[in-house]
Amino acid sequence: MSCIKRIIAVLALITALLMLGGCAGDGSRNTSYTIYYKSSSGTSLYEVSYVPSAETFDEMMTELMTQMSVVGEDAGYVSTIPETVVYQGYERGIDALRIDFSSEYYEMDNTTEVLLRAAVVKTICQIPGVTKIMITVDSVQLVDSDGETVAAMDAESFIDTKNGGINSYQSASLVLYFPNQDGTKLKKEVRNVDYSSNMVLGRVIVEQLIAGSEYSDRRAVLNSSTEILDVSEKNGICTLNFSETVNQAPTENAPLAEAALYAIVNSICETSDTISGVKITVEGSSNVLFWDEIDLNNVFVMNQDMIETETLESGEAEGEPSAEETQAVRTADGAEDTSDTAETEEGSSESGTEAGALDGVSDSSMSDLSGDEESSAAGLSENTNSSAPELSEDADSSAPDVSEDAGSSGVEFAENGSDGTEFSKENSSIEEDALDNNGVLAGVD
Repeated sequence: MSCIKRIIAVLALITALLMLGGCAGDGSRNTSYTIYYKSSSGTSLYEVSYVPSAETFDEMMTELMTQMSVVGEDAGYVSTIPETVVYQGYERGIDALRIDFSSEYYEMDNTTEVLLRAAVVKTICQIPGVTKIMITVDSVQLVDSDGETVAAMDAESFIDTKNGGINSYQSASLVLYFPNQDGTKLKKEVRNVDYSSNMVLGRVIVEQLIAGSEYSDRRAVLNSSTEILDVSEKNGICTLNFSETVNQAPTENAPLAEAALYAIVNSICETSDTISGVKITVEGSSNVLFWDEIDLNNVFVMNQDMIETETLESGEAEGEPSAEETQAVRTADGAEDTSDTAETEEGSSESGTEAGALDGVSDSSMSDLSGDEESSAAGLSENTNSSAPELSEDADSSAPDVSEDAGSSGVEFAENGSDGTEFSKENSSIEEDALDNNGVLAGVD
């Protein structure tokens, strides 16, 4: 009988442990979030740990946005959201979350505006299921001082420094080069980031290269453990000082040493208007061989020969028709006799004149262009660059539908984001992976 009692006691203990383990394993109610505020000086972000009590997505949004807006007296920090700017709700979409503010948003100065944007994105992107956030003002996508729309952002869109306050964020369009699939040449990739004005642009570029490409057909430049010890810029030369780990090539699919080195050099020289050369040191010394092959006791400059011939020219976006292809289509649409155009092109080539030449299209393909407007609008079928994308007949035809009703948030969104982000028709339409069948935030009882 005592044996049975012992068995029952053991089973009860195991059950209790499993129940406790289940609660501890979930841990969602005790998950600590970081709420981002503004320092009392108003020049940097201030981090505060916070454990929310919300159970649903709606409750979580309300709780976090309230915490960001309300700050106690003598806290040592202030809200990034001015009292005049009103949070007007949100809309949950497939690819991004829209957060809407009142028109007073545009009355903020540059530093206040970017710190607000960074704080909101960094705070809200911690919610399970939220990967990108788009800011709207009175239901219209935010635009910058130049009138350009601000695309959806994630936490990595804001690059901070831990070595001091942030005077302001700067926006930069980085031209990054990554080794191609066989690791012998470089392919271009344009990446837009906001970074602390305290940071040297060269460091931002190299950090992005270490983070890796957004495309699967490109290899890593440096080992992910590479440390940047110092970056300085003087007299048009950017000096990069790395730890010894820079000479540890990526463990998988390492490119040629020359491709890795010029991925760094070309990226910095093309992105920066003030840098014409790059010097690399390891632990402060240039008497080192990069990957045991390349003597670093030199200043390296832009190497166009390392760029893959199919790489787009500077200023052209990945996946869009090149300027030459667009000009070719316009020529085909407007010419009564395209064969004359081809002959003119051929004559221009023979005379050695390069101006106006269509580098991406062969003479034979030009002569095959149809004079019919419908066929020419479909693209250049004989284009020597077989990967050139087809040109859409209607630029607006692919624009996604946007909800006319923001759902429970009460915010109406009449326009699509210019970056093509698709949004659900109702705020209550939440991704299944973020909420369970009862509308409860994933990972929360």
